[in-house]
Amino acid sequence: MSSQTPTIKTPGNLKWLQIISALGLVISFFLPWLKWAGSFVSGYTMPLGDFFSISEKVGGPENPFPQFSFSFFVFWLIPALAILIIGLILSKKKAVILSFVAGALSLSLLTVYFLFSKTLLDFGVGTKVSGMLQPGFFVQGLAAILLIITAFPVKTVAAKLIWLVIGPVFALGAFTVGEKYILSETHSATEKVKADFTVNAADLIKEFLLNDTATNKKYLDKTLVVNGNASAVEILGDSTSTIRFADSTGSYAIFSLEKSELPQVKNIKTGDLVSLKGVCSGSIFSDILGTTSISFKRAILNLK
Repeated sequence: MSSQTPTIKTPGNLKWLQIISALGLVISFFLPWLKWAGSFVSGYTMPLGDFFSISEKVGGPENPFPQFSFSFFVFWLIPALAILIIGLILSKKKAVILSFVAGALSLSLLTVYFLFSKTLLDFGVGTKVSGMLQPGFFVQGLAAILLIITAFPVKTVAAKLIWLVIGPVFALGAFTVGEKYILSETHSATEKVKADFTVNAADLIKEFLLNDTATNKKYLDKTLVVNGNASAVEILGDSTSTIRFADSTGSYAIFSLEKSELPQVKNIKTGDLVSLKGVCSGSIFSDILGTTSISFKRAILNLK
């Protein structure tokens, strides 16, 4: 009676696809997945513990549950399992469960990165998620999907489908809870904090046009209450909204409002007198348009 570990002969094409997928998982884990306002975020950024520090650096939220930061270490299993999978396949050993787990962890982390980037838009970081995505993000996703699909032997296709969705579904559920907490906390913070300045929208824009360097220094990261007539009200597909104050030159101040403000924003029309409270992110001058835009994050309607 033999005591040797059973071997398995994986079809040639699947064998090399699995090896390539596992290798792609390892390499892309250490490549940039996202770019937030000039700061790169890689797959290893989360388990390394730098994910939320980068978020805070670019003006995003801090870790809502720092007591659970230790759980992020689980994502180091992605490259570790991928390397183990390569070794097992070359040794003609089964690696099905490991392929499923590595792929699911990878897809869950990708889901968190994507969803968190959408949340950053609410904080005035970036204009669209697609502009933040880097090649490493797509390589990691493709490698994870292929690793699960090419796992062999598997008796039913249903098993592979379950492992393809289990990671993203779990990540979506956990993220939704965290996002609600973050948004409620930031709304509360903006509502309770005392404004550093209260200004008229037209006067604010004029001040930036006269001397943007000095004005940026004065207002950057300060909480302002800005009053004026809304030049544009936009409700976006993800339940966020923006309100602009513009002058005759085309320059404007734009407020990215919290999702909780949506019911009130729906009642505001162009030309209405509104009062907004938010944190100034500074101004940007467009050489092409010859206009200045002043952005505000964590904004709410000032109803007091």
